[in-house]
Amino acid sequence: MIRALMFDLDDTLYLEKEFVISGYRAVARSLAENCGRPVTEIFSSMVTTLETRGREAVFQVLQEQLPDERLAIPELVAIYRSHQPSISLCPGYMDLLRRLKPEFRLGVITDGLPAVQRAKVEALNIKNIMDSIICTWEYGQEKQKPHPLAFELMLRAFSIPADSALYIGDNPDKDCVGAHRAGIRFVHLLHPHYAACRYREAPDFVISTLSQLPQLLRSIN
Repeated sequence: MIRALMFDLDDTLYLEKEFVISGYRAVARSLAENCGRPVTEIFSSMVTTLETRGREAVFQVLQEQLPDERLAIPELVAIYRSHQPSISLCPGYMDLLRRLKPEFRLGVITDGLPAVQRAKVEALNIKNIMDSIICTWEYGQEKQKPHPLAFELMLRAFSIPADSALYIGDNPDKDCVGAHRAGIRFVHLLHPHYAACRYREAPDFVISTLSQLPQLLRSIN
């Protein structure tokens, strides 16, 4: 009998690209105040770099495009990380979580800078609907998924055995392996990044959208 549902955050409950775009808007607004260029021009340039050269190149290209501003990449990163994100759950997911709430304990296990991840939780308005939220880096980066600590801590918080929980995530390596190390069954939520992946460990279940989760739970329970 499944009694608890644990979720990854990024690209599971919401699309991480939304956070990236939100962060770029914040950086563009900050730069526009100082360099006199339109926000839209700076922002569009960042998005173009993202789409053509990848996220790692965005701030470097921005430096090259605005040489007179003597931009320091650490300062740009700080603006990006500390901004208040404008993000939202995938369509229908809030209603789904509210339907699941009376029957299951709900939790989130997420990697990343705690301040950034908790700002996402606030922006998504899921703090009150979740019974437990664990940011793995609060225990040290070495405890991030696939380390089993966060999963074990949540099981302990819920006072349930591992076979009474499911972990739902998009990353078949970190999420699947981490859950399995704690004895928890893993539900792979298919994402374009990993849709054609080769599994290190096979997931226990595969779904293409969280809307399929209630049917899966009925079949298990």
